[in-house]
Amino acid sequence: MTYEKIGFIAPSTCLSVKEMPVLRRTARLLGQALGVRDVYFSPHLFSSDTEIDHVTASVEDRAEVFKEAIRELDLVISVAGGTGAEDLVRKIDAKDLRIIRDRRPLFIGFSDFTFLLSEIYHACRVPVIYFPSLKVGKGDFRNLLALITGGEIQYQGAAWLTPPPPRKLSGIPIGGNLSTFVNFLNRGTPPKFSWKRHILFFEDIQVDVEDLHRLLAALRRHNVFAGIKGIVIGSISPPGQSPSSKKPQRDAVRFIRSYLADIIRDRRRQGYPLPILTVSNFGHDIRRNLMAVPIGGRVTISRSKRISFRLNRRAARNGQSP
Repeated sequence: MTYEKIGFIAPSTCLSVKEMPVLRRTARLLGQALGVRDVYFSPHLFSSDTEIDHVTASVEDRAEVFKEAIRELDLVISVAGGTGAEDLVRKIDAKDLRIIRDRRPLFIGFSDFTFLLSEIYHACRVPVIYFPSLKVGKGDFRNLLALITGGEIQYQGAAWLTPPPPRKLSGIPIGGNLSTFVNFLNRGTPPKFSWKRHILFFEDIQVDVEDLHRLLAALRRHNVFAGIKGIVIGSISPPGQSPSSKKPQRDAVRFIRSYLADIIRDRRRQGYPLPILTVSNFGHDIRRNLMAVPIGGRVTISRSKRISFRLNRRAARNGQSP
């Protein structure tokens, strides 16, 4: 697919004016690499709503920008996380979803944007990319560009929490920010996925063990662990702690393994083990080699912890079901 029109939107929290040079640099790099001269910038990238100052604009204005973006742009990039992306879901109608399915723009975003990325993949079968779009060092940019243009990218995992799979583990990546993904699932009529085809990637920030317990309990209630093909755990940091702090990360991983012990045991007895891998480069405030995850694309994980991603837009175009 060619990308003739690309643009940056702010469906959640705004950017600081200090980040304008970073935004301009990212836009220039992407524009040059994709052969795009004119890049669209949402009018709300640096603004705050007069009544709710932690979002960029009213839900009506943010939805208007989003609706225009899906009709005009080939690559739609969310500039920040925070909160507010969920507001747009109630403004997106069947016509908007049909346009996304027909035009198939590519969406890139992170953290709070997990909600919209998951909604787009679930409702439209269009793969998307979970990645903090403004944190692009040289290596990160090469990986992101390779993924956008149909290539394969690779990363190295850190450690298996369970025995590694007997052979390569392949599936469809799903997830993102854990708190937001759980919120996406927690509806009166939860979204339906064929979990056995998916590998769950999650990371989070500002969550302690009690928060983590609630989030994992919600995933259990949605029968995610009973079917999911595998799990990849990124950075999980509690309030007031840097994501790079090792002890809180070890505590979180230890709790996850303990909490899922019965699931791990039961699935092994059933002949359908649950492989769980940790990685060190997936999450908030990672400074280098930051993982770009193609939600709805394709991932293969080897016993040696090598992780390979493809966006796999062709498979989705042919009607691959979530």
